[in-house]
Amino acid sequence: MTIPQGFLEALPSPQRVADLSEEADIFGFLIGSWELDALLHEVDGTTRRTKGELHACWVLEGRAIQDLFIFPRRTDRSVGTPARGDRYATTIRTYDRGLNAWRVTFINPADDQTSARLTARRRGQEIAMEGELADGTPIRWGYQAITAHSFHYSAERLQDDGRSWRLYLELFGKRSSL
Repeated sequence: MTIPQGFLEALPSPQRVADLSEEADIFGFLIGSWELDALLHEVDGTTRRTKGELHACWVLEGRAIQDLFIFPRRTDRSVGTPARGDRYATTIRTYDRGLNAWRVTFINPADDQTSARLTARRRGQEIAMEGELADGTPIRWGYQAITAHSFHYSAERLQDDGRSWRLYLELFGKRSSL
């Protein structure tokens, strides 16, 4: 099967739409390609480390940002059933003017339990996201220490006690030329 050229030409956009202000553009820093160091923090206290990649682009006439979020990296993946926690996923981010916030939809067919819907806002120099996983579990995701060449990302989920949060994923991104 070939990928339709029309699709490849119609999806990406070279820039954000003009009516989305620079101030509202909290995710524009992601545009480009990134190398990721991923830390998956398991319930039993162990941590699994893997390398990943992130590729992000303006899409839909510059009205959304879409990414491809992959770990392990494509070069490190084996054929067959993905391991628990693997990501070969996409995120769609769209700005909701009524909320003055971004709607974030993360879709991971490799492990659907990690799929999520969130609302994102800037908090100081950071980006804070709140929402829930596919099974309804409340989550908090965030980008911290954002620079032009790096970022730290963290993901927490609410524990069964309904009060405490557990860190389950950290990403350390470094801009690349992939």
